Amino acid sequence: MDIGKRLKQKRQEANLTQKELADLLFVSRQTISSWEVGRTYPDLETLVKISELFATPLDDLLKEDSQVIKDISEKVKKSERRKITSIILAVLLLIVTSTSIIYGIKQYQHSQLNAHINQEGLKPNDLLNSTWEMNYTPLDELQQSILSFDEKSLVLWNNRNYMANITLDMEDEEISEIHGRWLEMGLVEGIATYEDVTIEVKGDTYIVSAYGYSQEFKKLSDTIIQDSNGIEYFKVSSNNTHDDLYSLAELMTE
Repeated sequence: MDIGKRLKQKRQEANLTQKELADLLFVSRQTISSWEVGRTYPDLETLVKISELFATPLDDLLKEDSQVIKDISEKVKKSERRKITSIILAVLLLIVTSTSIIYGIKQYQHSQLNAHINQEGLKPNDLLNSTWEMNYTPLDELQQSILSFDEKSLVLWNNRNYMANITLDMEDEEISEIHGRWLEMGLVEGIATYEDVTIEVKGDTYIVSAYGYSQEFKKLSDTIIQDSNGIEYFKVSSNNTHDDLYSLAELMTE
C-alpha cells in the first residue's frame, strides 16, 4: 500500500472528510485529494504533522513506499546542503567584511600617522607621492639621480660614470673597493624598486625604510632634501614619473 492509500485509510478511520483534514493541516481540499490518489505527496514537515494527528509512527506511513522515502531523503540532503552552503557563505561574508573593516581602520591610522606634523614642521606625507631629482652631489661619479615615492614603494634611479675615479693603472682590488663604497652608500647602479616603504620623522630629518633600503634625508627647504651622503634632491612636479619609473624597473628585471 502506498502513502496515498494509507492517508485515505487513516482519514476515513478518523471519520474526517477531505475538507476537515485539509483545515487541520492548513492546506486545500484539492491537495488532500491529490495526495490520496498518488499525484503528489506531503513534504516531510506535513508528514510529521499527519503522523502526530493520527498517532501513527512516521515509519508506518512511509512503509513500502520506497519512491517517497527516496524523494524525501533527497530533499533533506538538498536542504542540508543549502544550509551548509548558507553557513559557509555567511562565514566568508563575515571574514571579508571583517578584513575590509580592519584594512580600512589600518589605512585610516596609517594616513593619520603620515599626516602627523612634528615640532620641526615635518610629516611623512611630505615625501609620499612625490618625485625628487638630484640638485647637487659631492660624488664625482654620480651624474644623475632620481628618487620617487608613492604610498607603498620607492623607485631609485642612478646614472653613474664608472671612469670618474678609476684610472688605467688601478688594480682590480682597488676598482672593487670603489664599487664597494658605492654600494655601502646605498647607491645602486641603474634603476631599483623597494617595497613596503615606511617614513618616520625625527627633528629635521626624514627616516626612510623599505625592504632592502634605508636612508635619512635632511630637510633643507620645502623643495630640497639632502641624504646622508650629502646628495641634494629638489622636488619636481610630475604626476606620472613614479609610475613610469616603476614600470621601467619591472621591464628591466623580467
